[in-house]
Amino acid sequence: MCKSKFAQRNRWLNLCAGLLLIVALACLIKASWISAKAMLAQLLIAQAWEHTLATGTNSKPWRWADTWPVAALTTPAGDTLYVLAGTSGQALAFGPGLLDQSAAPGQPGSTIIAGHRDTHFVFLENLQKGDVIQLQNSDGHRYRYKIEQMEIVDSGKRSLYLQQQNAELTLITCYPFHALNSGGPLRYVVHAALL
Repeated sequence: MCKSKFAQRNRWLNLCAGLLLIVALACLIKASWISAKAMLAQLLIAQAWEHTLATGTNSKPWRWADTWPVAALTTPAGDTLYVLAGTSGQALAFGPGLLDQSAAPGQPGSTIIAGHRDTHFVFLENLQKGDVIQLQNSDGHRYRYKIEQMEIVDSGKRSLYLQQQNAELTLITCYPFHALNSGGPLRYVVHAALL
């Protein structure tokens, strides 16, 4: 009788261990799938950008995409981020987005790019006044912008100002950088002037 209870207990423990292993594997596969999709998306966006530079026409990274690369932003560390048209949630999931109302890179006015603080725009936290950011437009021309100011803005109390005179680059992300919950009203805003 004792042996039967022991065998039954072992079967139960083996079943639980097996179920836990299956759940762990499912979580690992899901996480790997998301990472794999993100890496593939970046490769497709890079190819679309190269096609845009070569042909002069906007190229979608995949057939059903609702956005396309409009610029390439190079950070002070030398990393390249592809800036997508628009700032919808779908576009920002794949890269920083150019606000529809903003000026084209290098042109008079505010060129405004928004991105997520915990993915593509994580580098904003380490920018320093005087750092230089490069922005390439779809014609292939590269513009250099020098960081002049960083500020924290409450988006509920102050709206974004779009000036039309001077060529400037404005980078925006949520703040604080390491918050557990996203979607608060604070924004980290980086202002840079065209060199």
